[in-house]
Amino acid sequence: MVSSLIHRAFVKKGVMVDILRLDKMHALAPGNKWFKLALNLSAAKAAGAETLLSFGGAFSNHLHALAAIAQDQGLAAVACVRADAGRDLSPTLQDAVAWGMHLHFLSRSDYRRRHDAGFVAELASQYKHPYLIPEGGANVLGAQGCRDIVELIPGNGQDYNAVVLACGTGTTLAGVSAQIADGVQLIGIPVLKAEAYMAADIQRLQLALDHHRANWSLDHRFHGGAYARLSAPLLEFMLSFEARYGIRLDPVYTAKMAYAVDCMINNGEFAEGARVLLIHSGGLQGRRGYPQLL
Repeated sequence: MVSSLIHRAFVKKGVMVDILRLDKMHALAPGNKWFKLALNLSAAKAAGAETLLSFGGAFSNHLHALAAIAQDQGLAAVACVRADAGRDLSPTLQDAVAWGMHLHFLSRSDYRRRHDAGFVAELASQYKHPYLIPEGGANVLGAQGCRDIVELIPGNGQDYNAVVLACGTGTTLAGVSAQIADGVQLIGIPVLKAEAYMAADIQRLQLALDHHRANWSLDHRFHGGAYARLSAPLLEFMLSFEARYGIRLDPVYTAKMAYAVDCMINNGEFAEGARVLLIHSGGLQGRRGYPQLL
């Protein structure tokens, strides 16, 4: 099982690159999404919850996975969506509605209040026995669940010099950093402008998980100016990568991660003979939001 998820991708300038294919796991919640949802789901059931409540955008991988899991588990699901109720639904939200998820549309100003405890409590009170899962599954249980990703890497990654993953909230990195083998450099590639807060968010999750390992870093050079922005150069790289290696990427997360590693190799930032593992965090359903990828 483990070896089948490690794809021997390519060798470039003497650097050997493998990919952990989490996109091949769990049909309902592929990529890192199941790992972030699993313990939250257990906690919801233990609390007697009947409704899973969360937040996200029109192409949210998290909401897509949550809707599928909720239907499978016989739970109601509510998505507080940053979108205009009058607009056509994205393919992601169409799937979610088909799986029984209720959409609670929020204006951009209200969506910015998603971390306001009073505002969230008011929203939750409208639904039966709700259990709140933060946007993206970004809480301690989400990070704790992501520790299990490392069990899919032989020797907890001890044969690699570096493990690289894309970061939206840093939750997955916080979990992986707790479990990865000693001596492995963990590199997070933020996919949005997050210099002001992401490192602190990761450290807070580490504190909650009772570990303080300084085995990780964030490289902020590759966000491309904004979340979900697919520039012409990134699109060109993405299509070339897919044609050459036969591995589909998503434009929001894994394309930026793969591009970052390619740049690092070209810049000589990995020593010749280094072994690097990329974590493919899924998100392929989000390709439907980009006409140039259809």
